Amino acid sequence: MSLKLIFSANADQSDIQLCEDYWAYVHDGRYIEHIEMLCKQYRIDYHTLFSVLAKCQAYLDDVHCEYCGRPYQLYVPADIPYIRKQSSWFCESCISFSGGQLTVGR
Repeated sequence: MSLKLIFSANADQSDIQLCEDYWAYVHDGRYIEHIEMLCKQYRIDYHTLFSVLAKCQAYLDDVHCEYCGRPYQLYVPADIPYIRKQSSWFCESCISFSGGQLTVGR
């Protein structure tokens, strides 16, 4: 998988490790269990987990907007299989710029 993680300047090494572990999710349909496991492993609650995850942006290097070339930004790793199945993708900025002339998954 070509996943690129970009971290905020205030992310420390433990934040980076937690984000890497989060995005290492194996797509087996057990996303909630993955979240629960991370909270147990790091001894944190859900609120803290998602606060740390906000310090990281994830992009698929192999899925790009067909108009501008921007990589697809992910919000949850469980979306990866669905996104990869799309025949085409246009980012929201390009759809907006085109006045809706571009359509997602044409």
